[in-house]
Amino acid sequence: MISLICEKYNITNYTINPDGSIDVAGDVNLYKKGLTELPLTFNKVSGYFTCSHNNLTSLKGCPRWIGDSFYCSHNDLTSLEFSPEYVGSNFYCYNNDLTDNYCDTEIGGHFCTNLKQEGLI
Repeated sequence: MISLICEKYNITNYTINPDGSIDVAGDVNLYKKGLTELPLTFNKVSGYFTCSHNNLTSLKGCPRWIGDSFYCSHNDLTSLEFSPEYVGSNFYCYNNDLTDNYCDTEIGGHFCTNLKQEGLI
């Protein structure tokens, strides 16, 4: 099942962990796939991870660790719960429905967000 999903989304160089999550040596590009949820549970991605321009309402299944940048912009997220613990470069989450920008992720670069509700940041 996991291998079929990886094939569908062109995810290569992956390892399936005992808990069913996957590690990816390289990038994961889920840009503009019409997703309402992430199709897999990711653990570690050595490159960048993008799930921008979808209809995600949650980051559940998001990688725990990302070596490069993380892109989750242009979704329907109201919070950053389930965001990565570590992002090696930039974290982009603008154009969502965030009601706050609380994020305890360790970020090696810039944190780029905006809130749709006036006056919250």
